Amino acid sequence: MKTVLIAGGSGLIGKKLNQVLSKRGYKVYTLTRKAKHRGQIYWNPAQQTIEGKHLDKVNIIINLTGENIGEKRWTNERKKALRDSRVKTTQFLHSLVSNLPNLEYYIAASGINCYEQDNEIHVESDVYGTDFLSKLVKEWEAVSDLFESNCKVAKLRISMVLSKRGGALDKMLLPVKLGLGSPIGTGTQMMPWIHIDDLCNLFVYAIENELAGTYNAMANCDSNHDFMKALAKALKRPFFMPKVPAFLLKLMLGEMSALVLDSTNASNEKVKNAGFVFQHEAIESTLSALLKR
Repeated sequence: MKTVLIAGGSGLIGKKLNQVLSKRGYKVYTLTRKAKHRGQIYWNPAQQTIEGKHLDKVNIIINLTGENIGEKRWTNERKKALRDSRVKTTQFLHSLVSNLPNLEYYIAASGINCYEQDNEIHVESDVYGTDFLSKLVKEWEAVSDLFESNCKVAKLRISMVLSKRGGALDKMLLPVKLGLGSPIGTGTQMMPWIHIDDLCNLFVYAIENELAGTYNAMANCDSNHDFMKALAKALKRPFFMPKVPAFLLKLMLGEMSALVLDSTNASNEKVKNAGFVFQHEAIESTLSALLKR
């Protein structure tokens, strides 16, 4: 069975993906700045240092690195950290290819918030937008393409990941639990999402079917109103509060408010046409299952 190296393996997706791959028989190593356990390899991409052991065994790299987009306000310093943790880290990974003689495949995590802000349903071949996130994704994907001279490359534009163990959903729960669930902004903005199990299975599917190119990693796209209403229903809480004004979020979050106010409508037909089947496509049943006690 193949050997997989996960960069950014200590996060929500990385931990789950490690479990999924290991159960399927893959040998999995993770890159971490705190290597304490078996299967972990020390690295510090900011200092461009890495422990060399096991790299010659690696057949597949999955790059999930990147500071959390929604953790802090997007000051100039924070924007630099978001960029460096994606672009410079990927550049460092690529600089190691001479130490990876058996590398066959590279999968890059990317972001679905990369399209023009309009009413179109976007496909992977559409042009990038002009806002901060779009420019970040464009540069991130460009450095991922450096691997094409060494191996096959796939880029998964990941949407909001739904999990019962943290992530974006966790941040939405408290106000809804308190009975304060409501649409955000206009409520009409589209929100693409994917269940974490489907996302991990998509990574596996990409490996085992040698997918190449860019794919929108999303199961469905719902309006903010419909998503928040489904969340309130899953928690058995009321949904009658007035909309949260956009100006208030902009005041609180600054430019980062784009994460919840901007609309991203995209298509997943390309990945479906490649043969992948989503297990969770309806938002009501997906949230009900995730939040079931």
